[in-house]
Amino acid sequence: MQKFNNNTRIIIGVDHGYGNMKTAHRVFRTGVECMEDEPIVSKNLVKYKDKFYVIGESHLVYQGNKTDSEDFYILTLAALAEELKFRGLHEANVTLAVGLPLAWMKSQGADFKKYLMQEQFFSFRKESYKVNLCSVEVFSQGFAAVCNAGSMKGFNMIADIGNGTMNVMQIVDGRPLERSLVTDKFGVSICIKEIQKELSKSAGESIPEIMIEPMLINGLQGRTDDVAKIVSRIAERYAEDILKRLIDYGYKENLVHLYVIGGGGCLLRHYSDITSKGSVTFVEDICANAKGYEYLAMQKQRRQAV
Repeated sequence: MQKFNNNTRIIIGVDHGYGNMKTAHRVFRTGVECMEDEPIVSKNLVKYKDKFYVIGESHLVYQGNKTDSEDFYILTLAALAEELKFRGLHEANVTLAVGLPLAWMKSQGADFKKYLMQEQFFSFRKESYKVNLCSVEVFSQGFAAVCNAGSMKGFNMIADIGNGTMNVMQIVDGRPLERSLVTDKFGVSICIKEIQKELSKSAGESIPEIMIEPMLINGLQGRTDDVAKIVSRIAERYAEDILKRLIDYGYKENLVHLYVIGGGGCLLRHYSDITSKGSVTFVEDICANAKGYEYLAMQKQRRQAV
């Protein structure tokens, strides 16, 4: 177990997804609900400034700027608590390493830093935490997940397919091309909503996404019932649309090495033929971006110390 030292600073990477919040060692659903009184049942509870926040029981609705509400700040507190608990700490000096789509970093990076640099005394699951936030570093989402992939010679493309957006970037000989950056509001939530719409027509009632997600993540696993057929049909159409968009953004099967990151990769694996193509790498570690943020922050600190 690590012990808190006033002179020690640790780096914690947090990947703020619309589907899941990720640190290097923890994952939980991106959901937050504010309550004036302490809930009776919920255990995943942040208490901050005399308010209670239930964490992880839903997904956030997509918002173009993550600073538009307090939701992602509260979720950051929960993520810090989860990672500190893993490291055996309840108090720490922290460099927070986070990410944004590279296309948004110029317009939103400064505001995101300011948004996260707030008071950090709170409790999570009835345990108190004190975080002295020394700095916030913002890195490129997607690129962080493959920053340890080697030299990446030749023509490469990253497709980071999350719940809210799909972020695309071209990398030539290890160098990201700024003109290639695309943030497309075509995340997995669109597929889920289409499935819910079709299922509600056939079942006559609303179907929660938590009942659909396992079939998208793990495939049908032999199911042949009517629900599975609807999920398969819509997921295949969504996967086909993703591939069409990637081609529009510069993907060429025989010339480009494609790196697929994020939850949308599960859909491509199970509901398209992309796995049969030779130059495709699936980054299956859901925490890859968070780990990459920590690596890049460490590299930056080392350069500044020289």
